[in-house]
Amino acid sequence: MTLYGSDAIVDLLVDLGVDLIPLAPGATFRGLHDSLVHHRGDGPEIIDCLHEEISVAVAHGYAKATGKLTAAALHDIVGLQHATMAIYNAWCDRVPLLLLGGSGPADAALRRPWIDWIHTANVQATQVRDYTKWDDQPGSLPAAMESLVRARQLAMSAPRGPVYIAVDSEIQESPVPTAWSGIEPGRYPVAQPLYPGRDVVRRIAQRLVGARSPVLAVESVDRDQETLERLVALAETLGAPVLEVQRDYNRTELCMPTQHPLNHTGMPLDEDPDLVLALEVRDTQVIPGCGDAPVIQVSTAGLAAKAWAADLQRVQPAEVLVAAQVSATLEVLLPEVRNCVDRARAQRRTAQLTAHAARHRAEWQRAASDDAGLTAAVLAERLQRATAGSDPVLANGSLHNWVHRLWSIDHVRSYLGSSGGAGLGYGLGASVGAALAHRSTDRLVIDIQSDGDALMTPGALWTAAHHRVPLLVVVENNRMWGNSFMHAQKMATARNRTGARPGVGTLIDDPAVDFAGLARAQGITATWTVTEGQELDPALAAATEHVLTTRTPALVDVVTATHG
Repeated sequence: MTLYGSDAIVDLLVDLGVDLIPLAPGATFRGLHDSLVHHRGDGPEIIDCLHEEISVAVAHGYAKATGKLTAAALHDIVGLQHATMAIYNAWCDRVPLLLLGGSGPADAALRRPWIDWIHTANVQATQVRDYTKWDDQPGSLPAAMESLVRARQLAMSAPRGPVYIAVDSEIQESPVPTAWSGIEPGRYPVAQPLYPGRDVVRRIAQRLVGARSPVLAVESVDRDQETLERLVALAETLGAPVLEVQRDYNRTELCMPTQHPLNHTGMPLDEDPDLVLALEVRDTQVIPGCGDAPVIQVSTAGLAAKAWAADLQRVQPAEVLVAAQVSATLEVLLPEVRNCVDRARAQRRTAQLTAHAARHRAEWQRAASDDAGLTAAVLAERLQRATAGSDPVLANGSLHNWVHRLWSIDHVRSYLGSSGGAGLGYGLGASVGAALAHRSTDRLVIDIQSDGDALMTPGALWTAAHHRVPLLVVVENNRMWGNSFMHAQKMATARNRTGARPGVGTLIDDPAVDFAGLARAQGITATWTVTEGQELDPALAAATEHVLTTRTPALVDVVTATHG
């Protein structure tokens, strides 16, 4: 039997651990598509998508749910253009994606009239080079093999990120040479973790132990559960509060158990800190209450700096700047701190901090219980109640951080975080990707889905239905572009506009979108549109039961308060 170039590529993808490929079909990778279907029975599963932005978002969510390198196939050059927003999200979110682009023949003599010409670029990765870690456009099958193993190395090494490989259609469709021997990916390992030097570890430990009121600020634990547990141990050893960086667009990932008494995120600090240990914090100026306290910064951000996007944030002042991974740093820092800490003082401080946190958590619980109407706090509390015992995975959304205030989440794979780049269109696709990772488990995957974001990529609902994923979508439907509405209010107030109309151009209400109908049209069970508080509990309970018993998706449209 003849072996084709795309067959060899699929063989290598299997060896690299790639088990699925979201795609919207395109002729520039028709060879790869054929090989995925026909070459072998255990190759990567095709995940059918209706738009390339959805394809990449699905891969993004799957990668975060599993921690694995995940691929997506993109039709050159138009499919790549569709995918750019999702690629930028993955770049900002530091997620390892292997993006495989098809390409029209590089040899112009082989191109079909018109279509191959407008779907061939030189160099096609120019479109995304500023927000990928690396790209290549190999000119032969052996070169493509090398590109793929290098791509895996770079995508999975710190700081992680997407890589793009354009595979010429002639490479895909030509038979492999008779003497073909392939490549051994095991000879090309991913780089070892980046550790800090011993001297700087001792210096950091001494500064932390000597500080009167140290604070641990964190934006990433490398999506690693052992690292999260080491952060908990460090906080408990020092008697130090932990502040996760939170924004309007949710938190990057789970770094500290939400209900741990030393997790003081969203609370005022009980006393001014005299030292901050910042772990992968992009902008230390957003750490609340830390003022001018000296900062020790552990970050790999500078190792993947690009000039196009300003995602490095403001240049950060620091007493010490350590270019190392959080996982590696905490592994060696924790024993040093344990060796020299004043345990009695740490225990006294822990007791104070525990009491401080308990007061604020009680206030949050009262706020959620006392709220009238369908507010974010009420929805978070009711959704927690409806899904209790299902070991939920929150793939997207946080209801303006009310989930973190009220829910008990303690595993990095139970809250998958934000989009990274704050680009709309992420939520549905990423949640489908997370749910794909849990088809063989009994866990419930939840997408708390904003309405505007959903309207960017509604076709992801079809992918959820087609692949029968265990996904509960709860639409927080305020019938508006909420962030833009607030900006409109702010501008009108600042300019003293009389008769201000912030709803012009920011509301989604004439006509209002029927999200339940939109979901049903694509094969999803969605019989619940909630407009009154008394309707919420039975709708959430019924939808949750549907997903848990059938392992297929359901959607609840919750019409929340609209302003304007």
